[in-house]
Amino acid sequence: MLTGDRVVLRPIQRADLPRLWELIADFEVAVLGTSGPVLPQSLAEFEATFDHDPAQPGKDRAYFAIELEGELIGEAGLHRIDHFSRTCELGIGIGRAYWGKGFGQDAVRTLVDYAFEHLNMNRVGLYVLAEDPRAVGAYRKAGFVEEGRIRQHAWVRGTYEDELVMSVLREEWSPRN
Repeated sequence: MLTGDRVVLRPIQRADLPRLWELIADFEVAVLGTSGPVLPQSLAEFEATFDHDPAQPGKDRAYFAIELEGELIGEAGLHRIDHFSRTCELGIGIGRAYWGKGFGQDAVRTLVDYAFEHLNMNRVGLYVLAEDPRAVGAYRKAGFVEEGRIRQHAWVRGTYEDELVMSVLREEWSPRN
């Protein structure tokens, strides 16, 4: 388990899947969490994906459930972990009821601490919709800086939107402790 200031990150268990599906399958969460098409996914499909992929150990990913005082509120993880170049990408999904309260920022900071201190990463990057000021602001507060903009990269709600490439480097990072 990884302990943040307000949240705890722990391995995802199969018993978590119904609640995670409820949180992440919310249409607004899904729209902001992917640059691809938002397709409906049943709980059975969600569970089958877990059984086939994330449940399998892998050196290129690390996924965590986000808990707040024992309540599951979302998921966060590192993917595309490259141990040679010491880079990875970060992703997070939190239920809409928990947006704007600093829980995501705490989870991100905790996950970045893990990436630098335990996985020996040098760079943690991410992609975020440029027109999602809540997420962009949270990432900036967590120490990420904008590296660039990919113009009209994501199809969102019937229009093309830009995505920002953001990252934090080990030398820029200020660990919490």
